[in-house]
Amino acid sequence: MSIPFFSSCGDDDPDPCNYFDEVQDELNAFNSATEAYIADPTNTTKCNAYKAAAQDYLHALEDEADCVPAADQEAYDQSIDSAQASINSIQC
Repeated sequence: MSIPFFSSCGDDDPDPCNYFDEVQDELNAFNSATEAYIADPTNTTKCNAYKAAAQDYLHALEDEADCVPAADQEAYDQSIDSAQASINSIQC
């Protein structure tokens, strides 16, 4: 899954788009689920957990879309769509 990274919005808030903190829990859960699934790829429960964690991470990234600079929004949206298609194609 490939999602572009971004760093700031133009808001008055000194750190309005702290992307890394905002998605860290979902990223950690996705990484853990990925490791568990890789270790036992025939385990349906681990596959479903991996797919769910990927979806949660993608939703967290979508929630941060306002932080993407306008010039990068189209590429970001395409990456989100591509990642969603990848998640949808996972067969457990």
